[in-house]
Amino acid sequence: MDQYIPIIDIIIALSSAIDLINPNISNHHKRVAYISYCIAKEMGYSEDEIKDLVLAGLLHDCGAVNLIERSSIFEFEFGNSFFNRHSHGYKGWFILRDAEELRSAAEIIKYHHVFWKEISHKRFQSCKIPKFSHILHLADRIDILINPNQEILQQKKYISKMIRNGKDIMFMPMAVDAFENVASKPYFWFDITSTYLEGQIRKIMSPHKVYINSELLIQYADIAHRIIDFRSKFTATHSIGVATSASALASKLGFSDCDSRLMHSAGLMHDLGKLCIPESILEKPGSLDNYEFSLMKSHTYYTYRILDSIPGLGKVRDWAAFHHEKLDGTGYPFGLDSKSLDLGSRILAVSDMFTALTEERPYRHAMSLKDTVKLINGVSTLDYDVKHCLNQNIEEINDIRRTSQEIVFQSCNEIFPEFDEEFNLHAL
Repeated sequence: MDQYIPIIDIIIALSSAIDLINPNISNHHKRVAYISYCIAKEMGYSEDEIKDLVLAGLLHDCGAVNLIERSSIFEFEFGNSFFNRHSHGYKGWFILRDAEELRSAAEIIKYHHVFWKEISHKRFQSCKIPKFSHILHLADRIDILINPNQEILQQKKYISKMIRNGKDIMFMPMAVDAFENVASKPYFWFDITSTYLEGQIRKIMSPHKVYINSELLIQYADIAHRIIDFRSKFTATHSIGVATSASALASKLGFSDCDSRLMHSAGLMHDLGKLCIPESILEKPGSLDNYEFSLMKSHTYYTYRILDSIPGLGKVRDWAAFHHEKLDGTGYPFGLDSKSLDLGSRILAVSDMFTALTEERPYRHAMSLKDTVKLINGVSTLDYDVKHCLNQNIEEINDIRRTSQEIVFQSCNEIFPEFDEEFNLHAL
């Protein structure tokens, strides 16, 4: 699958996935990315310099992965405590930092709610706060002030006044001056509230392409997995368990090294559509009712549509999105049968069930390995050869699954102790 892919295709797909958490505030990332771009251009930065700022704008709230946290940051002066204001930026940095093309964007996101007046505070003396973090903060707060139910030009005076009131306190003064110059032009307001916004961003980013092979794809798939799974303690390690189980099975069933890596990526992203499912359903301690189960069924559909927007990922898309399809055609979302489900899709279906059964869930304890295998073997709509391969290698694959999940679990537990230490939350 080695090919050059516009990085904007991957990032907009992830940005759109994050919007699934709360559709009422969708396109926030795209608006912030465009506002940031316009301010930075007005300040005289080059297109190459601004690239990382636009990427940061498109993903800046990826650390606000649950609905309560995501909703709270949509208040202009949110965060009564330092922790509330900065924790999601730190988590965003943690989620993105390992992807080579996104390291600079991750640093911008890490500090994107630092007030201008705070940069001399002792808790930031050892931090190198990127200048673009201040621009991103300003753009984010500008967008928060926009009322989607009112005509945009009628809001310009109020928004500009609120931003001026924060000059030298919340916001970098040079960035505020640049914003006021841009804000005087009606097209700016029409752009950020129009249906053409995504097209504008794609045009801005069109010169920037990234070479993707099966190894590098895992970096972006890992971002998707962190965004998905960090929403709930019950799912924090699910995708990595599915990915490692599926890639191990694929290798044993004759897949090439490249296709086994693609299977790993598919496993990491198979639940991307679950961002549209409320945490109340994901963490429900009992069985789902008919309404809740209907909602749950939509997650594979959204996984398919999100990955379908990225060129060149057809194989990964199908493997990821078909994990609840069944050989007899009674699965979802497409009702595919054995004639339409290739071996990769069948592997992922078995891997998903195997991993889920061996995990703690709100409504049951983790099943023993013996009971897990017995249950899977009894499911006639799962592929026989894949089940047989799992049976023959169960101890090895279970060790691979468990080890990978323990590593991710430890990593998750380290986020906030590191945050506390770096930012000195208890400093005066």
